[in-house]
Amino acid sequence: MKGLKIFIALVNCAIFVQVAAQSPAPTISDAYSNDTIAKMIRKYRTSHSHDVMPPAKPATKFKVDFPKASGVEWETDGNIYEVEFDIRFRDWKAYYDAEGNLLMTVEEIYRSELPAVVKNAAEAKYPKYHFEDIDKIRRGTEVFYKIEMELRDTEVELLIQSNGTITSEKTDY
Repeated sequence: MKGLKIFIALVNCAIFVQVAAQSPAPTISDAYSNDTIAKMIRKYRTSHSHDVMPPAKPATKFKVDFPKASGVEWETDGNIYEVEFDIRFRDWKAYYDAEGNLLMTVEEIYRSELPAVVKNAAEAKYPKYHFEDIDKIRRGTEVFYKIEMELRDTEVELLIQSNGTITSEKTDY
């Protein structure tokens, strides 16, 4: 019995250490409304961005927000700074303005990390498909999940709000 208690205590310690080692995502700036951020990101994605060494403000803020980042690559269109990086073998993207305000993050996650309501919405809509890639998107005060699902030669990309509402879907045959 004493051995079982020690084992349970060790397992609980290991879980605590693992959870404590995971850095929480940094706070998204409240300098802009959700709609303004969405428009800024949409404009950036349709621009001709190029590799860049970032100015001091976004670079400094990034180092504070993501101190464990590796493989860091920056791009800009002159207004928005996109940084791609890895943390513990996970792909991330973060978007900053020139003042260093964090606008949005995109974090690669596992299916097991999806909220049940989001996973259930995807599975209800496409029950025979299997999950491929999943990203957690934090934009302003909103959280979305971009889920790619496949069935043979068909791929579906869903954008689902944290409440389970599917906001967009694209099918590729």
